[in-house]
Amino acid sequence: MTAAGSQRSVDIGTKLIGEFVNDAYTLRIEAHNNQLECRASITVHNTVNSIPPSELITILRNHDIITTVDLEQVAIFCSEAAQGEDPQAFVIAAGKDATCGEDGWFELIVATGKEATDLVEDDAGKVDFKSIQSFSNVEPGQHIGTIHLPTTGEAGQTITGKVIPAITGQPSKITAGSGVTFSDDGTRAIAEQAGRAVFDNNVVSIAEEFVVNGDVDLNIGHISFNGFVDIKGDVLDDFNIAATKGINITGAVGACQIHSEGPVTLGTMAGMGKGKIICKGTLQARYLNQVKVECWGDVNISHELRNSVTKATGSINIPKGLVTGGEVVALEGVEAKILGARAGAKTHVTSGIYFPETDRLQYLRSRTKSLGDQIKNIGETLTVLENKPIPAPRKALQEATDLRIGILAQRQVNLDEEREELAEELLNFAAAEHPTANPKINVLTALKEGVSINLGESSEEIKTDISGPVSIVENHQLGGFRYLTCSPLKVTAESLEDEVPRADEP
Repeated sequence: MTAAGSQRSVDIGTKLIGEFVNDAYTLRIEAHNNQLECRASITVHNTVNSIPPSELITILRNHDIITTVDLEQVAIFCSEAAQGEDPQAFVIAAGKDATCGEDGWFELIVATGKEATDLVEDDAGKVDFKSIQSFSNVEPGQHIGTIHLPTTGEAGQTITGKVIPAITGQPSKITAGSGVTFSDDGTRAIAEQAGRAVFDNNVVSIAEEFVVNGDVDLNIGHISFNGFVDIKGDVLDDFNIAATKGINITGAVGACQIHSEGPVTLGTMAGMGKGKIICKGTLQARYLNQVKVECWGDVNISHELRNSVTKATGSINIPKGLVTGGEVVALEGVEAKILGARAGAKTHVTSGIYFPETDRLQYLRSRTKSLGDQIKNIGETLTVLENKPIPAPRKALQEATDLRIGILAQRQVNLDEEREELAEELLNFAAAEHPTANPKINVLTALKEGVSINLGESSEEIKTDISGPVSIVENHQLGGFRYLTCSPLKVTAESLEDEVPRADEP
């Protein structure tokens, strides 16, 4: 925003609109914040004849304050006044400051973000990036970016409806560098050679290939790449990595957001409850702690999965490691050396479930309940307001109460409509068929007391330690679980249905 736009938000003082004195009350109305707020103060001498909303609205209208009046605030103000509370500096009308239009900007449509500096190209045509943000594979003649023209912001208005002019943004300062040309109308950047797009210091150019040898830190910033990201160092806390073809991080990752449309491989990740991995391929790591994982593929952990929420549409495999604390949900089976621990947070393990469906169903149920609670609270408030006795002479209080009832009733209608939409979605919700579903858990060494297991229609908390190797499947005949001789996850729970239920149980 320009300097002029910034100054509008500063309160330059108070201007008296009017002072109204009679036997019932003394009312003072003022303009604040450069005519963007109207505030009222009142001292009531006779609550029976206190000012009603209609009278206050008429006074405001007589001073050209019409469209900006907040009816609910007027109702509350008059209600408090009628009860002798003498509200002061109460905002009863509000204007809207003008907004500045967006500056012209360059959108690198094959990737976005702050670009790297100090690019060095070797004899083979490779560029080694130690500070990168985004880059992308392009072909000659490809449209790689759009130059957006500046826009005009929205006009504002004072409390009296006077228009505050909008402000137009500044044009983009983009420059065409090596390998790039602009279209004749100045709205598109077009590649002249094959390579990867780079946006650096308002210059867009084309290079061939990139390697990140250092850490992702303050010198790098967030990375967004339409391709594969290979980081040879660590990723420090609060730096986010996004890629369309995959991510490889040799070192440790902190409390970050990792989002890949392909596979993800990393060393360790300590998410501190804020870290998240979204992976549309296979996820491989040595150690994860306090991380939320949503993986559309298999999850393979070599050492430990601790206090994390890990969900996969494939299988979750920790054959040489430990799972303790948090939640594990997989469609195609879970296998671990050790599940759970006697100390610490409980471990929850679910297999055979397609998590995107169950997560949506959980949202629909929780949101519907929240809406029901809100509607109930509004209903209780309306009952109190509608049944509250008001002395006949107190017209102002009655009018204020009626206004509040109308506003709350409309809110109740809006919430009812949303609840009906969600109820219809819930009614029609049906889980899809998932042929690869495998409600099976393999424990290779030990299943610890306290672990909660969910398979199909059965749920159970383990009461005593169980030694492995063992495969756990649902017992459809007798209920509960069957503990069988351990078999590979590729041997499905369905194929084990005909085995003797108790022959292989401990």
